[in-house]
Amino acid sequence: MEARRLGQILIAEGLVSDEQLEQAMAESKTSSISLLEAMTKLEIIEETPLANFLAHQFGMETVDLSVDKPNPKLKSLIHPETAHRLRIIPFIADKNILKLAVENPGDADADEIKRSVRVPAGVTFQIFVAPISQITATLAEFYPAKAPGQGSGARGEITSLGGAIDTGSSSEPQYKFNPATQEPVAELDPNALIAEMNDSIQVGGAEAVAEEYSVADANTAPVIRLCNYIISEAVNRRVSDIHINPTAKGLTVRYRVDGALSIMPSPPPQHKMAVIARFKIMAKMNITERRKPQDGRIKIRVHEKVIDLRVSVIPQMDGENIVMRILDQSSLNLDLKKLGFEPAELDKYNECIRAPYGMILHTGPTGSGKTTTLYSALSTIFDPKKCFITLEDPVEYEMPGIVQVQMDHDAGMDFGVALRSALRQDPNIMMVGEIRDKETASIAISAALTGHLLFSTLHTNDAPSTITRFIDIGIEPVYVATAVRLIVAQRLMRRVCQECKQPAPPSEEELKSIDLTMKEAEGGTFFKGTGCSKCNLTGYKGRVACYEIMPITQELQDLIYSRADNNHYRSCAEEQGMRSLRTLAISKWMAGMSTVEEIKRVTLGGD
Repeated sequence: MEARRLGQILIAEGLVSDEQLEQAMAESKTSSISLLEAMTKLEIIEETPLANFLAHQFGMETVDLSVDKPNPKLKSLIHPETAHRLRIIPFIADKNILKLAVENPGDADADEIKRSVRVPAGVTFQIFVAPISQITATLAEFYPAKAPGQGSGARGEITSLGGAIDTGSSSEPQYKFNPATQEPVAELDPNALIAEMNDSIQVGGAEAVAEEYSVADANTAPVIRLCNYIISEAVNRRVSDIHINPTAKGLTVRYRVDGALSIMPSPPPQHKMAVIARFKIMAKMNITERRKPQDGRIKIRVHEKVIDLRVSVIPQMDGENIVMRILDQSSLNLDLKKLGFEPAELDKYNECIRAPYGMILHTGPTGSGKTTTLYSALSTIFDPKKCFITLEDPVEYEMPGIVQVQMDHDAGMDFGVALRSALRQDPNIMMVGEIRDKETASIAISAALTGHLLFSTLHTNDAPSTITRFIDIGIEPVYVATAVRLIVAQRLMRRVCQECKQPAPPSEEELKSIDLTMKEAEGGTFFKGTGCSKCNLTGYKGRVACYEIMPITQELQDLIYSRADNNHYRSCAEEQGMRSLRTLAISKWMAGMSTVEEIKRVTLGGD
């Protein structure tokens, strides 16, 4: 709230006079302190009645910091510059609520607090009004003036529902990058970068936003450091995708961890175009092209590991939306036994992937782990005496001993063209990244019918509907029935965090939501995560896969010949032992791995 307006309210309430307000305004300007500090310094008003008045004015509560003593571990949640500028103190973390003390609620802009205070998604703020002297004393204690060149080191986050705090003192530091080599060289924190970017703004007024990309702006030090930090922090947090979403008011940065998105501190809106341009430059894209989608890659070294990022840019109303998929070779698990297969399903899968010919199809939405499972299958059956060729768009991970071909649509190298050429290379086993059209499907079917073992993926909801999808794009049922050996539908469920899990027997309402009875749930082991530093307060850490395995038996072939519908395919497969995605998800839940919420998120009742 503007100082004079606040003063007028105090006059209207009879707490100060016109002369006292002018006197306090002058002292505020002379001593470079806030109006409220000046009033208490000149003893115009006592600080406790002032705090009570402000709390009542803004519908808040007061807090006595001499009683509710601030937790020192919380100080790293706010950058010192921000704490002094807003005169704000984090003092208690209570469950999913961070309690903040301010001297003047009118200066506590909610949007700025959300941008500046570094906490995981799901944590909310509650603001209290504290006496001015207590705010001043705590600021001096928590955020003392630093010697020139001394880093802020501000890094930390709420780590448990009970208020325990991790101050970021782990042995693994945060990194910024040398712009020339992109090597991590020093410690930094996002709020310091954002503050520096704000200080570097040269435009007139907070509303001004650049309308064109500028290479010069994209290559300024604050922009480079922030963009590299976004990548570095994503690697630290086990992020699978980074979303850079432009809006009318600026940029929103989000991380996807274990399938769920969380919002991160965002750059100042004035740097919206510069940040987008910087990522496009890093991905070797044409920054002047803003009307068409573009794809690119970024290779960067983080913590002694080389990380690849697959970058996708697509135009939207408020700019260009960027999504970066992080491809970490070191995190790739190629052991089928560790991917979540149940023993019975794993036996069926191992039998089919060792067949001399035929087609094995994986289906599921983007991000369901299809690529990881396919790489694991190829790794399991790899034999240097055989020729392995993969056709990918893009090649996500390098596999020694296997010929991996990258699609290049600009050069006319799509899956259909590449598949024809690859078949002339005398392969034994092939993997086609995705079957999207009739041409690719026809060539793949022909390969599977002529002595090749071929792996591929489609986007369908479950295993039975994959048959219908093939027929719909123009493949004759007789070829589908003869060529396809196995169909695998898969989903990824978030795994309950092992650090903070607590027993959580299901309620009748939860059981009813997944069509189970108390009797059917007997014997299960049920857990839920309460939230901790290891899982960013989500209660989940890691994921576990569910696989719906459908071998194409003689009975299913007969149904395919007759063009039966999905329900008939499913009924037949389940009679022969196939377990649905829903059934397998429930078994994971009863084994204590996941939750009812995850079952409902990744499956349907009819699966």
